Order: sequence, then C-alpha cells, then structure tokens
Amino acid sequence: MIQDYYLSDLQLKSFEEWNKEKEESFDERKKIKWREKSKEDKYKMWLEEVFEKPLAQKKKRLQENLREKKDINDFYPHSKEKEDLEYLPKNSVLIKISFTLKKPYTSKDEGEFHIINGRIFENPIVRDKFTGLPMVRPSTWKGHLRFASRMVEWDKGNKEKIIRRLFGNESEENALKGRLYFFPTFFKEKPERDVITPLKRDTRTPVKGKSPISLEVMKRGAKGEFYLLYVPYPGGKDFKGEEVEEDLRFLVEALKLMFYTYGFSAKKTSGFGVIEKLKEDNVVVCPEDKKDIFSMLYTKVNNNVKDGA
Repeated sequence: MIQDYYLSDLQLKSFEEWNKEKEESFDERKKIKWREKSKEDKYKMWLEEVFEKPLAQKKKRLQENLREKKDINDFYPHSKEKEDLEYLPKNSVLIKISFTLKKPYTSKDEGEFHIINGRIFENPIVRDKFTGLPMVRPSTWKGHLRFASRMVEWDKGNKEKIIRRLFGNESEENALKGRLYFFPTFFKEKPERDVITPLKRDTRTPVKGKSPISLEVMKRGAKGEFYLLYVPYPGGKDFKGEEVEEDLRFLVEALKLMFYTYGFSAKKTSGFGVIEKLKEDNVVVCPEDKKDIFSMLYTKVNNNVKDGA
C-alpha cells in the first residue's frame, strides 16, 4: 500500500521507450558506445533513473513536509508534567538524558535507500518512517544497555537476578517482562557521509580485497535525548522494597558503561556511539529524590570515558 502511494503519480516509462529516447539524444560517437552496453547494464540504469531516484526524491519531499508539522516531543513522556507519571505504580522512575555525541553514531536501515548528492546511497542510517528523522530505535537502546549491563562489575549471583528483573526473561517456559521501558531518540541534525576501511581484527590493518565502506552517520557533536522508564511492576511474590534501589544503582553503572565506554552504535569496535561527559543539567530524574543515585553519571571521575579524537 505504501509503495502504491509513492508510485501513484510517478511518470514511468517502459524500458523500450526509455532506451530509444536515450539513444536518440546522443551524437554518433556516443550512440556507438551506448549500443555496446549490455542490456543488463541498460536495465539497471533504467531502474535507477525512472524508478529508484524519483521514488526516493518523492519520499524525501513527503517526509520533509511531515517533519515541519510534527513535534517529536509528542513521542516522549514529559517529566515535568505530573499527570504523565502519577498513574504509574509506586517507585516508578523516569530518566531523561540530553547527550552530545563524542564519536559518530551509525546504524543500518535494512531494505532502504536514500538519495545523497543526487546519487543512490545504499548504507543509510535508520530513520523514522513518518518524520524521516535519523533515530535510535527503542530495541537498539535495549540491546546495547543489556550488553553493557553484563559488563558491570557486581556480585555474580545477584547480577543475573538484577539483569532478569530489568530486561526480562525471554524463555518461552517462564517468560517475564522486564522493568525497563525504552523510547526512540531522534536526531534533528542531518546525517553525513563517512567512509570506513575494513580492518583485520588481530592486526588492525586494512583487509586486502575489501573496498572502503560508505556509511551515513551522525557526526560528533550531534545532540539527542535518551528517555528510560523504570516500572517495578509486577513485583512478584518474592518482591522486596530494597530491590528498587538495587536496580537503580545497578542501572546507573550500566548506563555509564554504555554511554562512556562501549557506545550504543554499530561499529562499536571503532569507538562509535560514545558521548561527551554529562553535566548535571543534562540529567533529569522524576521523582527528583531519585536523582542522587544518577548523579554518578556526571559527578564522579569516570576512568572508563574514552578519549575523543
């Protein structure tokens, strides 16, 4: 249905018609070269010229129009408006972190393509389908934070229990929903093109036979907002009140590792997706009496912070 909508007013030419017009537009020398091209090569050119580029350009125009009308704050809970939180279970906590990238961020938008500088670009960053804005999906946040949580130095036996409480248990026999709820992050800046050279894991030298990879990235300095909701419900028959503080103190350690050490981007081994050191006004916690726990994100010297390039 979506494809039909985008195609509805495109002026599509048949391959035969397009090929004839192309040849007639050339002088004799170019006509000879054109006739030497294989039908397969011509067919690829026809697809790009009459279908792919117009389709991508129309999609881009529609997204830009929608972006002007849509306020992305509608996707977020509002920590300053009590009515957004007052009906949540007791001990629920909302964390908002306004961050600035220290290293680039990238992601792979499977099955999509975009026009950049008039050319088809096949490795675009993930974008929101409605606004067209570059984004970090909730599932991406969850995956990277879960990874970081496994790197937290904590009592091993208790650590696994906390991770299950926060992220849930995905086993079919005893499925348990986690206590963390993630939201998308949108970048208002435009992404840029970057090129990465594939390197060997052991020697960190270029891999022979592999060409540099073009990526669409959010550059260093791009700003975003991370929202995370903690809801200790259902507590279960063995629920204890002290679990809440234990969960939150463990959570802040995982957040530190994700933001400052491991990053939340594809190409993490290249240092992608880490952020600048946070300041106090970058972190908002509701209710405010829980903010002291999260002050570790901006007050203590963090030896895990990577040096920026």
